[in-house]
Amino acid sequence: MKTSIYAGALAALLLVGCAQYAPQPIDLRADVASWQQMTRDMCRGKKSLSRNDLHRIGLMMNPELLKARLTHAKSKDKAEYAGLWEDPSMGMELERVFAENITNRSFAPSLALPVTGLPALRKKIAEQYTEADYWSMRAQERAFLTALDTLCYKLQAGRAKLALMKKRLAALRDEQQRITRLHGLGEVAFADFQTGTERLNATIKELQEQERELLTQQQELVTTLGLHPSVTGLMPAGSLPHGVPSAVSAPTPEAMLAAPAVKAQLAGYGAAEDELRAEIRKQFPELRLSGLFAVDDNKKKGALGVEFTLPLWNRNREAIAASSGERKLKQAEVLRTWREQQQQAEALAAQQKLLLTHCRSEYSRLMELEAATARQEQLFSLGETKLLELAEARHLAYERKIAYLDCLVNLLETQTKLQYLNPFYNQQ
Repeated sequence: MKTSIYAGALAALLLVGCAQYAPQPIDLRADVASWQQMTRDMCRGKKSLSRNDLHRIGLMMNPELLKARLTHAKSKDKAEYAGLWEDPSMGMELERVFAENITNRSFAPSLALPVTGLPALRKKIAEQYTEADYWSMRAQERAFLTALDTLCYKLQAGRAKLALMKKRLAALRDEQQRITRLHGLGEVAFADFQTGTERLNATIKELQEQERELLTQQQELVTTLGLHPSVTGLMPAGSLPHGVPSAVSAPTPEAMLAAPAVKAQLAGYGAAEDELRAEIRKQFPELRLSGLFAVDDNKKKGALGVEFTLPLWNRNREAIAASSGERKLKQAEVLRTWREQQQQAEALAAQQKLLLTHCRSEYSRLMELEAATARQEQLFSLGETKLLELAEARHLAYERKIAYLDCLVNLLETQTKLQYLNPFYNQQ
C-alpha cells in the first residue's frame, strides 16, 4: 500500500514540471481586421511618410523580417534548454509466487553520467546557432533597408519625372496649337508640324507609362513594408538631392570582418566544429550507474551496477565522417561570403566612380541647356526667335532633365548599397 502511495506521489511530482499543450487556432478573418487596424495605426492617415517612419514601419511589419525574428527566437528558446542531462530512469518489478504466497518486489534506478562532456558541447552548439540566426536577422534587416531606400529614391524620381512630363505636355499642347495655326497660314512646313505632333504623342505615351510605373512602385512599397493592400498613394516624403551628391566611402576589408553576413557564417562554422567534437567524443563510452533494491522471499537485497559501451568496431565513424564533411562545407561558406562581400564592395566603388562622372557630365549639360532655354524664352518674348526654335530648346532641356534623373537614381542606388554594406553605417 505504501509503495502505491509513494509511486503515485512521485508520478504527480514529475507531471507538475511537464509542458502542457495549448492549441492556437488561426483565425484568418480576425487577422484581416487586425492587419487593417495595425496599418492605420502605423500610417496615421498620412499619404507621405518620412524615411525614418518608413524604416520603423518596415522593420516591424515586413513579413520576411518577422520570419527571421521568429527563427532567432526559436533557436534562442532551444538554446536555453540545450545541454540538459539525460533524465534518470526507474525500473520496477512485482513478482508473485502463488504456491508459497510470496510477493517479491524490486526497484532499479539508473542514471547516465556524461563523463565525455557532451551536454556542455550541445549547449555551446545551440548558442552558436542562436548567434548565427541573430546575425542572419541583422543581415536581412540591412538588405531590407537597402531595398527600401532604393525604392524610395525611385519613387521620388518617378514623382519628379511625372511632374516634368505634365508640365512639358501642357507646354507641348500650347506649342502645337500655335504651330497648327501657323501651318494653316503656310508659315510652318508640314515636316515641322509633323515633328510637333509626334513629340506630343510620344510625351503622352511617356506620361502614361510613368503613371503605371509609379503606381507599381507604390504598390511595391506597401508590400515591402508589410502594410494592408488597402493603402493607396503612399509616397516617401522629401525629394531627391539637388545636384550631384558626394562620393561614399567603400568599406575596408577590416571593416567587413564585422559584416553581419560574415558573422553569421562564422557562428555557423563554430557550431559545425563543435558538432564534430561531439561526434568524436561519442566514440568513448558514457557511464550509466544503476542500483537495485529488492525484497526477495522477505529478504532485502541491494546491488550497484555500471554499464558502458565497448568501442570495438563502430566508433561512431559514420557520424564523424558526416560532421567532418559538414565542417568543410561551412568553411567554404564562410570564405565564399567573405569574398563576395569584398567583391561587392570593390564593384560598387567602381560603379560609383563611373556614375559620378556620368552624373556630373549630365548635370553640366543640363545647366547649359536650361541657360540656353532661358535665353530663347527671352528672345521669343522680344520677337527675335521663332516658336520652333523655342520648342526645340524646351524639349532638349526636358529630355536632359529626364536623363539626369535616371542617372541620379542609379548613383543613389549604388551609394545606398555601399552605405549599408559598411557594417558601421547606421542611418538615423
